[in-house]
Amino acid sequence: MGRGDVPPQAQDLRQIRRRITALNATLRSLDRRTNDARAQEERLTAQLQLARTRVLELEAMLRLSQKQIITLRQELGTIAQDLNLRREAVRVNLQMAALLGRPGPLRLFYDAARGGDLNRAIGMVSVLTQGQVRLMDEYSALQRRHEEKLAQLNQALTKAQGEAARLEARREELSRVRDRVRRQRASLEQRRRVAARRLTDLQNREAALERLLNLLASRHRLTGRQDMRRYQGALPWPVDGTVVESFGRHRLATYASYTVCNGIRLRVPGQRAVKAIFPGVVAYARYFKGYGNMVVIDHGSGVYSLVAGLATILVRRNQNVSMGTRLGLSSPPKAGGNIYLEIRVNGKAVDPRRWLRLKGGGS
Repeated sequence: MGRGDVPPQAQDLRQIRRRITALNATLRSLDRRTNDARAQEERLTAQLQLARTRVLELEAMLRLSQKQIITLRQELGTIAQDLNLRREAVRVNLQMAALLGRPGPLRLFYDAARGGDLNRAIGMVSVLTQGQVRLMDEYSALQRRHEEKLAQLNQALTKAQGEAARLEARREELSRVRDRVRRQRASLEQRRRVAARRLTDLQNREAALERLLNLLASRHRLTGRQDMRRYQGALPWPVDGTVVESFGRHRLATYASYTVCNGIRLRVPGQRAVKAIFPGVVAYARYFKGYGNMVVIDHGSGVYSLVAGLATILVRRNQNVSMGTRLGLSSPPKAGGNIYLEIRVNGKAVDPRRWLRLKGGGS
């Protein structure tokens, strides 16, 4: 394998770690987003994928360690075989030296001096001495390699044991993440169902109000009065308060859906008088499901206004009212607004803020 080559197991580990980096970046990005349903679902999916990928990371690391252990054991086996061969060579060499007798090389020199071949004796002694030195050097080197490989094997075994323990911990963490994601998804689905029911209820309420206003429009026709449409932008606010929901379409971020407000909702502090914004005749003055106590006024020329959320109604049906007539008292304040105002022209809802004065309560 060349220097630039990477084992498949190491390539897998690199890819897994790149995946972990990407998932962490995704989670950081999702944390910066609004807490809507889609972002929550994506966050749960990313958290689960991250936990799974972290398990895969340790599994890949453990496979690499196990492969290293197998390789080291094979190398130790080869070195052990070489050591055995070297031991045998040393044993044979020592046997040859023993055949020379107890005096060893000196006996060879003595016999040569008494008429033997001195050069041959010197050569034999040199061969025996060099062979012994070489054999011992090779044996010592192999012994050191054996000890080094054995130390590496022990380190690899210790590392693998640690990785196995961490892998077990991460698998337990994955199990906990799965349980948490399952619970949160169930909670999210429950909230979606609740939101769907609320949205359906809101749509039903709007449809019921639409039918009521159409019915009132078919029964009440005022003539000979001032046209309210000529006073757009100059009408008084029905009560001092803060607009908490404006006219038009609104996104329910948490549930990734939309709702439509056909008027404006005001948060009115305390119990205050809610007044008519223009002269007309009371077309409706009673409780209406989903809106509470409600008063609808026919201003003529197809223009109607309604206020809802009253604690008390102070007018009756078919009563003539003037601008500023007290229609009722506001209900206790709440976060979503306690007074609702809507204006309709020929059956179509219009933005009340375009009809009211720029300055004044709630503007």
